[in-house]
Amino acid sequence: MCSLIRKHLPWNLLKVVSPRQTIIHTQRLLSVVTPDIIEPRKVKGRFASEEQKRVIAEFVNKSSSTITDWNALKLSVLSINRGYINEKNINGCILEACSQQQRSDLVKSFMKYVKECSNGKPNLALELLYIRSCYKSRKELTDDDQYEIQTNCQSLFKNNLHLMNPVLLEAIVMGICCTPLWRDSLEFIKASKIENDITVNTLTCIILRAFEEAEMDLGWNLVHNLFNRHRILPLEIVAAWFNLCEKNVNYSYRRVLEFLRDNEYIIREDLAELIRNKIKQSGIKTTTTMIYHHNGKCKNCNQVLKNVDVTDSEFKMLQECFLSNVMIGKNIFNNSSPQELNDFKDFIEITAPYDVVVDGLNLAYAYRGKVGNHSITKVIMKNFIAKKLKVLLIGRKHLVKMLGKEFDFIKNNAHIFFTNDLSKDDPFVLYAAMYSGINTQILTRDLMRSHKFLLKDVHMKSIFQKWLQKHRLGLKIRPGDEVIIKEPIKYLQATQESANGIWHMPYQEIKERGSWSKPDSSPDKWMCIQI
Repeated sequence: MCSLIRKHLPWNLLKVVSPRQTIIHTQRLLSVVTPDIIEPRKVKGRFASEEQKRVIAEFVNKSSSTITDWNALKLSVLSINRGYINEKNINGCILEACSQQQRSDLVKSFMKYVKECSNGKPNLALELLYIRSCYKSRKELTDDDQYEIQTNCQSLFKNNLHLMNPVLLEAIVMGICCTPLWRDSLEFIKASKIENDITVNTLTCIILRAFEEAEMDLGWNLVHNLFNRHRILPLEIVAAWFNLCEKNVNYSYRRVLEFLRDNEYIIREDLAELIRNKIKQSGIKTTTTMIYHHNGKCKNCNQVLKNVDVTDSEFKMLQECFLSNVMIGKNIFNNSSPQELNDFKDFIEITAPYDVVVDGLNLAYAYRGKVGNHSITKVIMKNFIAKKLKVLLIGRKHLVKMLGKEFDFIKNNAHIFFTNDLSKDDPFVLYAAMYSGINTQILTRDLMRSHKFLLKDVHMKSIFQKWLQKHRLGLKIRPGDEVIIKEPIKYLQATQESANGIWHMPYQEIKERGSWSKPDSSPDKWMCIQI
């Protein structure tokens, strides 16, 4: 109490000036430290919700599947007022808690209780949650459990076909994949008429079951289907494949490496670690390494990686595909007027080809500070002009104000096209570079991922990525305001096998949210796999 009173510095002053105030103040302080005067704090909001969840979790943790008083649990939880768990959602919250603690016995017990309370007809959301819970413990299901789930899923599909959506289909497929009729899930997908919207989990469930049943061709066909749809390779799929390889010597881990090579997919660090551990179990040496940018040589084995290359015929295909399908697409120029686009095309036809196309606004915003007494844009343009290169600077109109007096120098020594302030300028950069030909380079920090995505064909995406890597210049500012224009990385940044059987696999580190990441597309790490 003394320590509390000392915090109020005017204590002695109050005692002299106003005795009444002193008494009142002292009483208030005493009420803080005297237990029998404190009113119990009402639990509400987040605290009430946490208490409700604690009661459920404790009940699930201590309960026996033979004697479970679900009514008592619900009454206990609902007696805690002002939490988010109420009459409408309490069944789902309890079922979810049983599933999270992997208490399949309680999942079945509670669902039986719910059916008894609802005359055998629980709501659809609870049915789907129950199916998902069963999937988590599918290896513990009895034949009777599997038959019940099978019948339930077939009924759900038939009765809700007119309401079918990706979430509903996903749950039904998860249920069917718990049963011997798991192949029927493929028929469900076809009959659902939403094949284009199926989720990653939907396909993953079928793939995992296919690998469990050693249906190799079906499994890998679905892996390719999944990858083409979502551009992702789930870790559990790779783990299931390696488990199959451990059981059958006719299957090889190389299938994963070949998949990464063929799709030029850079994986995340957690998947790379899984691959490393599984391959090491086979007695094969794997080493984390680095690749020297200037020559593409591996620090560990001294092998030189393959050059990234785009042939004339491939570039022509890309040029035609991009200029016709992407550039003229409505999605790209929804912020640009038809007149502006026509003006730009006429401008390019007259002035192209260029040696370098500069993304002016990207450059200006990426390096806002001055280099010496000049903007980074002027320094870069002066560098190109000194080399007698034909340069096109593309930006938005407000870049003129950002450049100030330096704009006159650029205007007099290079070609310039400024779009309206609301227009997207990166499509103009790509258009100018591709129109100019295969040797034109681009200076930008933008990885152009959205434009790559618009190239729906997988082969075209691969060509675009190679072309961009081979022609995108980089930038580095050293201490002392020294500006270095970095040449494009020449080696192929994808999983690859050398002539002597050594594999090199790139992967990205898992970064915390808000952490620094590299502005270019080069992978963070490489793995050298010496077979």
